[in-house]
Amino acid sequence: MIPDTQTLSSLNYKNPNGTVSVEVSSISADKAILTVKDFSFGNYEDLSIIIKETEFSESAPLDFSISDTSLILNLSSLKSHFEFRRSKEFRIYILGVHDQKAELFLLKDKSQKAAPWNNFHLFTEEIYFDEDSAIRPTEYIGVLSADSKDNLCIHLCSRNKYLAQTHYCSLRSLKMNGGKLKICYDLETGYHEYVKTELSFRNKLAEDAVTYDFTTLSTNKRGNLLRIKISLDLNKVDWKSLYWDVNVLLYNQGNNKTNHISISMDTKQRMFQKFLYNGSYKTDNGFFFYPYYTGKKTLAFVYRNKGNYDGLDIVFKEFTAIFLYRLAKSYWNKKHICLVSEKFASMAQDNGYYFFKHCMDENEEAYLHKKIYYIISKDSPDHYKVDPYKKNVINFMSIRHMIYTQAADLIVSSDSRYHTYAMQCRHSIFNRYLRKKKFVFLQHGVIALKRVDAFYSKGMRGGCDLFVVSTNQEKQTIVDNFGYEPDEVINTGLPRWDVLEDTSNGNREILIMPTWRSWLDSVPDKDFEESDYFRHYMALLNSSHFSQLLEKYDLQVNFYLHAKFQEYSDNFKAVSDRIHLISFGEVAVNEMLMRCRMLITDYSSVCWDVLYQDKPTLFYQFDLDKYNEAHGSYIDMKTELFGDRAETEEQLMELLKETVLNDFRLKPEYELKRHEYLQFKDNQHSRHICEEIKEKL
Repeated sequence: MIPDTQTLSSLNYKNPNGTVSVEVSSISADKAILTVKDFSFGNYEDLSIIIKETEFSESAPLDFSISDTSLILNLSSLKSHFEFRRSKEFRIYILGVHDQKAELFLLKDKSQKAAPWNNFHLFTEEIYFDEDSAIRPTEYIGVLSADSKDNLCIHLCSRNKYLAQTHYCSLRSLKMNGGKLKICYDLETGYHEYVKTELSFRNKLAEDAVTYDFTTLSTNKRGNLLRIKISLDLNKVDWKSLYWDVNVLLYNQGNNKTNHISISMDTKQRMFQKFLYNGSYKTDNGFFFYPYYTGKKTLAFVYRNKGNYDGLDIVFKEFTAIFLYRLAKSYWNKKHICLVSEKFASMAQDNGYYFFKHCMDENEEAYLHKKIYYIISKDSPDHYKVDPYKKNVINFMSIRHMIYTQAADLIVSSDSRYHTYAMQCRHSIFNRYLRKKKFVFLQHGVIALKRVDAFYSKGMRGGCDLFVVSTNQEKQTIVDNFGYEPDEVINTGLPRWDVLEDTSNGNREILIMPTWRSWLDSVPDKDFEESDYFRHYMALLNSSHFSQLLEKYDLQVNFYLHAKFQEYSDNFKAVSDRIHLISFGEVAVNEMLMRCRMLITDYSSVCWDVLYQDKPTLFYQFDLDKYNEAHGSYIDMKTELFGDRAETEEQLMELLKETVLNDFRLKPEYELKRHEYLQFKDNQHSRHICEEIKEKL
């Protein structure tokens, strides 16, 4: 029996009927032979083997055969489950049918091996993904092993991740003095040989890749471990923002391959780095380099500008808030707090604000049985917008904010849940509280032009409990690529669309609103000004041809950078007095979107707000290859956009002239796409979200 998709989705994998003990007898690239110890195949008329991805909803049948007490799994079909840049883990089940009743059994392997690397059976090696970009393809392998609960698992992962699972590598000490970084760690090499240790920039683009070798000071044998001491002269590093990784290279003589693992940090080391160690390396431009531990509890470093919340004083403030919360924990929890925020909790002009405003104006607190609060910086230019609801407004990073963060049982945000707190905060421990909260992801656009599943997928750092989308196509994208069940993705439209209407009234304004680039995140001004991004937009703003078009057709331009690039807004200059460089807080984005006659962007999701209003968008994509290398998209930019695209300034000027002469009307083919994409326009998007929260959370 081969179960159909409906049967697979209806199975209760969390509560199977029982377990079956097995032991791996042999394994090859094509098959695995399992010895079954406590299960009778003859008790069932039909049998199937099912694999189910542990974090996500994906499940599928696996070909098999039976010989006496052995189960022979056909592993060749697993290659189809590999995905570039994503590891997968499947559990294995037996599905038996007797008297038309289905029973599900989870396979467990309780056999113990002497060394951990011997308990991981490789069956597929050297699977590569061909790419158009210059990034070296990642090598993937297949591994059959048991997890910490003895569940038999199939891992489809990189060889580096396999090494991390099977080899002990742990930090012992770290010092940064006089521009020298010294690290001591213990390494279990197994059948590998230690090669060297590297400091590598976590680059988005191949052209930014850079690696520095540590000097190995000593390698001393301590039982089955090597005690390794290394050092690096930080004065000789060409620094880039933001993240740097420490990689330990291991050589396997058996397959002539060199791979790497990270240095893990135990609880003691993590607590020391978080609360007691304040050492760093500072550069002349006000940036500093310091250690942190990743979500996988491994050693890494950050190089960035020092912020307001990087001092050890934050530790005292947070512990004060923890004490006050625990002193009256039952009182705080009875409030059923819902926290609402936007990017960096610094603004009130996106979906978070309009959702909050709707909840206050329509008394959704009573409907949802929650106290709803908006988090915003005390000095935010948008603070006046939430002043009418001041009893429900919390000042960002105040003691009250910290208490309510612990007490909250729901977070609603247009960005990840971590934007409700200080994103860059060296000594903070509050990320651990945010991870545990129910989270409704409002988004701040429509997901199509940028791949974000590596962060926002279910189970990932940016994962959520309810994912708000705006079109049926977008919902299918999320289900297909992010691992959510269909009922976890709600097609309600965006809260800011509640008030979205065309207010151009004959104005001849053009909004230019480019999005950000991850490879330019938090870089020094000098690096930003040398980028293609800056040079192309500066050339446009100071183009004589552009200025002539503005004069000839009586046009005004508002140029507005993405929120992540606002720190560079002063770097831009324009030659024409018809071009207005808008700084953050000067004019609300929603107001500019409603007032404009058309939009010029590159990959920004605000193009959907403009489409919603039946206005045209021109896509200026001068760095598409580089963008696809770093981000990628879910649509073909060259064939599936709902607006004309240009790759050069000359093409953009021609398309702009054509759009103006067409009186800023959508072309018929883009009008058709608009009706295809947007199913409703009832200005009740926030209400629909409240209804979904009420029903599902």
